[in-house]
Amino acid sequence: MSVDRQDSMHIESEVSRDLGLTSALAIGVGTMIAAGIFTLSGLAVRNVGSAAIVAFLLAAVVAMFTALTYCEFVSIYPHSGEGYLYARKTFPPPLAWFVGWALFLGYTSSCAFYIVSFSTYFQEFLVHLPWAPLSGLAALVVLTLLNVKGTKESGMFQIVVTAAKVVLLIWFVAGGMFHVDPAKIAEKFSTDVVKIGSTAAMVFITFFGFSAIAASAGEVRNPVKTIPRAIFISMGLVTVLYSAVVLVVIAANLSEYSEAAMGSAAKVFLGPVGGMVIVAGALFSMVSASNASIMAGSRVTMSMSQLGHFPKGFGAINERTRTPVVSLVLVGGTIALFSIELSLEHLAHFADTVLLTALILVNVALIVHRKKFPDLKRPFRVPLVPLLPILGILANLYLLAQLVHDLFPVILAGSLLATGMVAFLVWKGMIPAEEAIPGIRSHVALERSAKSKGQFRILVTLANPKSVPYLMQIASAIASERNGDLVTLRVATVPEQTPLHARDEDYYVERERRILESAQNVARQLDVPVTSLVRIGHHTARAILETARERECDMIILGWRGRTTTASKILGEVVDSVVAHAKADIVLVKHSGDKPVTSYLLPTAGGEHSEYAQELTASITKVLGGSMTLCGVARQNNDKEETESLLAEATKRIEKEQGIEVESMVISNPSIVKGIAELSKDYDAVVIGASRKSMYPQIMFGNLPEQIARNVKRPVILVKHYHPIKDLIGRVMGG
Repeated sequence: MSVDRQDSMHIESEVSRDLGLTSALAIGVGTMIAAGIFTLSGLAVRNVGSAAIVAFLLAAVVAMFTALTYCEFVSIYPHSGEGYLYARKTFPPPLAWFVGWALFLGYTSSCAFYIVSFSTYFQEFLVHLPWAPLSGLAALVVLTLLNVKGTKESGMFQIVVTAAKVVLLIWFVAGGMFHVDPAKIAEKFSTDVVKIGSTAAMVFITFFGFSAIAASAGEVRNPVKTIPRAIFISMGLVTVLYSAVVLVVIAANLSEYSEAAMGSAAKVFLGPVGGMVIVAGALFSMVSASNASIMAGSRVTMSMSQLGHFPKGFGAINERTRTPVVSLVLVGGTIALFSIELSLEHLAHFADTVLLTALILVNVALIVHRKKFPDLKRPFRVPLVPLLPILGILANLYLLAQLVHDLFPVILAGSLLATGMVAFLVWKGMIPAEEAIPGIRSHVALERSAKSKGQFRILVTLANPKSVPYLMQIASAIASERNGDLVTLRVATVPEQTPLHARDEDYYVERERRILESAQNVARQLDVPVTSLVRIGHHTARAILETARERECDMIILGWRGRTTTASKILGEVVDSVVAHAKADIVLVKHSGDKPVTSYLLPTAGGEHSEYAQELTASITKVLGGSMTLCGVARQNNDKEETESLLAEATKRIEKEQGIEVESMVISNPSIVKGIAELSKDYDAVVIGASRKSMYPQIMFGNLPEQIARNVKRPVILVKHYHPIKDLIGRVMGG
């Protein structure tokens, strides 16, 4: 993938940049100081005693490796979308989508973890409701609406709540630190390395706040400097607080260490009132972490939508609030579903599984990105690449391996990741081809219908009036052989800033009528029905693709100049788009002169496209008269025998299936283009089937067709056969 291709993946910057360093810190600290400390601290102590400090430190070190990777990427791509965006700029589209899907599941499940923790504390210390999830779901609705209202409002809320809970945590630590007994801490220190590792995996979710900071890069002022600072400061502060809290929880000497252990410890050291204040702080912490996760998750969804990996509507920015409302609602609904269906520990393990999977791939992305774009400016550079990213990969893999003891959430995570990938492929297959081209739909300004034979339908796009007779002869011959009919199309384009109905349609219709009538006259000679259309639109390629889908066309025939003046295009802007996205056979015709065409030269190297080109040429010669000659180019002497065998097999097949005589020959030339150009002087036209295989690997997928067209002073016809499965793979891999 070239840098040009990278730059073409546009991220809309319509969200407002209202967040500074304080807000970015609040997002990170607010996400990390939440259920992770108020809920998981008790569970961690239950598992490994005071070695919970080691588990938290281990999780922090693992997170730091990937945090460094995030800092480099955000300095290059300071937009919303974080890990997904970095993968999209680096990997093939399916793998990038997989990262985005994993992050979507990770943010929504981790937020559900906070929401369930909120409900647990609410039930334990405040009001016992008849339905436990009710309090958490109510908080979720309020937070989703707050994020819908605007980034500035949700960011200010994040700052206030985060500052309050940091103060409360310091109070809690101060109240219990004097009761810490080093002997008791040492006594309760577990040496079970496996358990410490699994506990570190469980609490890893608490450090994922660095990703939430990067996810909101599109709304942060001066993100290149602000994001790394916010990540390092928040992780350092949180690690110190976590260690202190674990010491105080152990010092409380509780009879049971559960999800509510920290609240119980607060009552021991601060009394009933102090304990309730800490409980209130815990509830606010979970709310702020949920708020940050909702914001981050919706930005990943928005980025995926804008880059073509979710429906476009998911990433739409509301003009009034400047927020991605649909993304927020989608994220909120998924969080609610997770909150109702999964327990607290299952949520932690599920979230860790999908997030660790995503982070492993993000670390791989940095290594690949450095190799693919070595000259790209990187304001922040991770030292010792690839060593540090590899350590991050191994550390994440280690934590991931520790989660297998709880199989249900791991299997569920794997199932949802796989299901999502299948859904992505199905969705890509169902998207109308024209949706790949931005803009609004074209509309039909003139239609003259003919009775369809219904067997085979060819769309003939008429751009150059001089090539109309030849295009129609070819199309009519092919349709006649298949008992089919034609749809001829003229596209009138207007500037994008001009509404499609703003001009007088009669002007366009009258201008195009004569060309369509001349096309009909050619088709009538072979008794082929023709439906004539004039469409008005902003994009010619989109109008062609819309017509092909609406009219259920099996083939599209396009005139082609045989060259392009745009370096980034292979066949030309319109032709490239149609070839890439049409769900139909493609025939490109470069017309040259008015000389009758009766002899066709077919360079062949095998493959379905080449065979289809031979079939179409046979149809043309049978209907219009003429001859066809197969040729192979042997660039080296040892290629000649293989080429002769290939031609003999192709000749035998055509003569048997089509009932016509076919000539064949092998020529020797170190240059395919020069060999074909020299031989073409003895023929009226050259027909080439697209192929990725054998002798001509770049035909129709590289610059070889253009080279042949430039050098051959005859009409050139390029043929690409439509294959649904291969077409789906191509569209998925292409974006």
